[in-house]
Amino acid sequence: MTLVSWARNKARTTIDQIFCVSSPDIKLVGDEYSGWVINVSPLPQIVYCAGVGHAMSLELALAKLTSQPVLVFDPSPTGIETASRSDTHNLQFFPVGLAAHTGSIEFSLPKEPEEGSYSLVQDGIQTISFECCNLSTIMGRNGDSCIDLLKMDIEGFEYDIVNQLLDQQLPVRQLCVEFHDWLRPGQTFKTIARLYKAGYRIIYKKRGDYTFLLNESRYAALRQRSRSPQLAA
Repeated sequence: MTLVSWARNKARTTIDQIFCVSSPDIKLVGDEYSGWVINVSPLPQIVYCAGVGHAMSLELALAKLTSQPVLVFDPSPTGIETASRSDTHNLQFFPVGLAAHTGSIEFSLPKEPEEGSYSLVQDGIQTISFECCNLSTIMGRNGDSCIDLLKMDIEGFEYDIVNQLLDQQLPVRQLCVEFHDWLRPGQTFKTIARLYKAGYRIIYKKRGDYTFLLNESRYAALRQRSRSPQLAA
C-alpha cells in the first residue's frame, strides 16, 4: 500500500467514524462480511431485505430474532443460489427484484462473473431482464402498512426506491442501504439530503454502507397516516 492509499483510507475511516453513533442499542447483526450495524431497540419485527449476493448473515440472524418471517428479495441467479443453500427458517425468499416500477426490468450482467452482482444497466455490458416490484406493491401483497427495517444492496436501483418511498411517505423506521455512487454519479448526496429533510439520521456509515434511523415522532405520524384510508389513498 502506498502512502497516498494509506492516507486516503485513513481519511475515509475518520470521516465514517464521525457519523457512527455510540450506543448499546446499535450493534452489528450478522457477520463482518454481510452483516449490518442497526438499532436493535426495539428489535425490528417487519423486515424487508433486497439484494443477497453471496451471503445473507444479516437476514439469517434477524430471522432468529423476529416474530414474523424476514422477507428477502433477489431475482438474480447469485441470490437464488445463496438462498437455496441457506437455512430459511422464519425467512421467506422471493426471486423478484425491488425496483421503482413493477414489471420486467433490465439489469446488466456482472462485470466479474464470480463476483455475481447484477446491476443497473451500464453502457457496453450485456443485459438480462428480471421481474421486479415496487415497495408499495410488495407491502400491499404482504398486508404490511409499515416496515421496521428495510435493507437494500441492489446495485444502483436504491436511489429511485428511496426517492419513491419518501414521495409516497411510506413508514420505514430504519434503512440500511449501500449507495453505488459510481452507477449514479452525484445522486448519493442528494438522496441523503432528502432523507435528512424527511427526518432520517445516519447512525452508522462505512464507505458506501449507511444505516439511517427515522425520528420516532415522524415514524409514528407516518404509521398513523398509513392506517387512514383517506390519507393513504
